[in-house]
Amino acid sequence: MSIADDIKHQWHTGGMLKKLLIVNVGVFLLIWAVELAGWLFNTKGLSVLLLNQLMGTSNPSKLLFKPWTPVTYMFTHQAPMHLFWNMVMFWFSGQIFQGILGDKRLLGNYLLGGLAGFAFYALGSLMPDHLALGSHGPILGASAAVMGVFIGIASYRPDMVVNLFLLGPVRLKYIALAVLVLDLIAIRTGNNTGGHLAHLGGALYGYGAARQLAKGNDWSGAFIDRISRIPKLFSGSKGPKLRVEKRRTHHARGTVSDADFNALKKQKQERIDAILDKISRSGYDSLSKEERDFLFKSGNDH
Repeated sequence: MSIADDIKHQWHTGGMLKKLLIVNVGVFLLIWAVELAGWLFNTKGLSVLLLNQLMGTSNPSKLLFKPWTPVTYMFTHQAPMHLFWNMVMFWFSGQIFQGILGDKRLLGNYLLGGLAGFAFYALGSLMPDHLALGSHGPILGASAAVMGVFIGIASYRPDMVVNLFLLGPVRLKYIALAVLVLDLIAIRTGNNTGGHLAHLGGALYGYGAARQLAKGNDWSGAFIDRISRIPKLFSGSKGPKLRVEKRRTHHARGTVSDADFNALKKQKQERIDAILDKISRSGYDSLSKEERDFLFKSGNDH
């Protein structure tokens, strides 16, 4: 299998986590391909031009002519180690998030966490001058979006145990707390203030979305449902007419009664609860492949 075929296979079978990873790495490689071409042909301004079209800015006059950048910035990396650490954190938290809450919410938390991060970065310039939170430099990187995912799952399952290299089993809530404290300390130093503000914005969205989801309000899922309808609005398709008929419940083996369906649903939920209890006791790594696959499929069915 060629590299291109392998990437296509991962895109179609790896879920939303791998799709977002592929997009991030793909944009990074594109930037460096343009950088290399500029070096070879002595036109180094090409890479700068491309980056300027992808990075976010808090300057309203510039943002007006580049309204797509609040989205593209969260897929844009220039420094290899910036990409590496963001993707390590995303892989770590995204696997757990995707397994429990599914693809749609993963994408929603990533995008809305990134947008919340951009809003915090932009609002920093409106804060009192003595706080030195204003940042007139550009913003790029997936950090805020990743924080939306990481803090989201840490808030939804705070007592879940994960095994960290050198540290062993640790509850997610303590890892999340440590990351947030480091960001708060870093803001005070004045180094990359806009970036750390963006991290906090993504974290705030992740926390709020998790708390609302626990109450039955699915912010991320609803957002993805809405944007998925946009192409249909421009297609002019009115869709099939609705028909009112007697409700039936279908199962893989045919039509089943409501009582049987509810019994199957209860049995499935009991298994999900048992797996989540196992994660809380022993960590995500303790799950068998069958349990991970079942949890992943159940998350995508929500």
